[in-house]
Amino acid sequence: MTKYQIQQTKQSVLYMCRLTFKTLALVIGVGYGLLYAFLHIPAADAATLKAQASVNDSVVHLSDLFDDIEATNDAVLGAAPAPGKTMIINARTLTRVANLYDVDWVSHSAADQVVVIRTAQTVSQDQILDALKQSLSAKGVAGDFEVTLGGAIPSITLSGDLPPTVEVAQMSYTPGRDVFTAVIAAPSADNPVKTLSLSGVIDKVQNVPVLRSSLKAGDIISAADIDWVPVNVRNTVYDTIVDADAMIGKTPARSVEAGAPMRERDLISPQLVKRGDEILIQFNSGSMTLTAKGKAMQNGAEGDLIRVVNLSSNQSLRGVVKGDKLVSVQ
Repeated sequence: MTKYQIQQTKQSVLYMCRLTFKTLALVIGVGYGLLYAFLHIPAADAATLKAQASVNDSVVHLSDLFDDIEATNDAVLGAAPAPGKTMIINARTLTRVANLYDVDWVSHSAADQVVVIRTAQTVSQDQILDALKQSLSAKGVAGDFEVTLGGAIPSITLSGDLPPTVEVAQMSYTPGRDVFTAVIAAPSADNPVKTLSLSGVIDKVQNVPVLRSSLKAGDIISAADIDWVPVNVRNTVYDTIVDADAMIGKTPARSVEAGAPMRERDLISPQLVKRGDEILIQFNSGSMTLTAKGKAMQNGAEGDLIRVVNLSSNQSLRGVVKGDKLVSVQ
């Protein structure tokens, strides 16, 4: 082989080596690129963290925290919060749970969390009072009445999967007495998930007449001025007015507020005759009636016995007020 041929062969080998190196470098570069892209594409079946979970059970499940958890892979993680309460599961705990149960999820921030809320149903105070009143009625408490408990009126919180109902499981009451003790159960006496022992007082209620609007002394009360309101009999006094007829035709002794129960001493008969008024004196003698002008020497309401003077004879007389500026003497 000549010197020229040897030189040509060397150049060809060198060219082939350079070409092979470039090709290899290109292949490796493309391979690394594909590998990088593959590693940074999220898996199609990766689990998704829930921001909030509403739990209707006494325990928290794996599927409460992550979406796409198959039923066969679900697991109980621990106790749920009390009904109506919340619990926060932070990123560190979520990571431990994911690793323990082979969940395809990775925390990307310390702020990752799930707020677990235990659903709840509430038995209201009104429901409890209504149940007590129904039970007392069945025990013989008659008429209108209210129930006053010995302490604050409670409410009951149940799990969200239970109905918000309540029943009286036990009732101790003696007819004629105004006190009772009871045990109530929610949601029912047959399913007493929660119970409360209560004691209270029975307050009889009576409707009494009151004024629709405020009136002052001298205003005459008519039927149109009267309304009715229920009051606790225990809070009434001996002379509380319970009959509207006792108010009609009367006037307040002083200004009276609307809607307030009234006492007998709050009302007086209106003054039909005032001292100094010129009046008509009526003389009754058997079937004969005579009249004369007179002067009132005293104030008087209907039925009052007052002193008057006959202006014709200047005679002082006593008579009974019968109407507006009308006095009857015998």
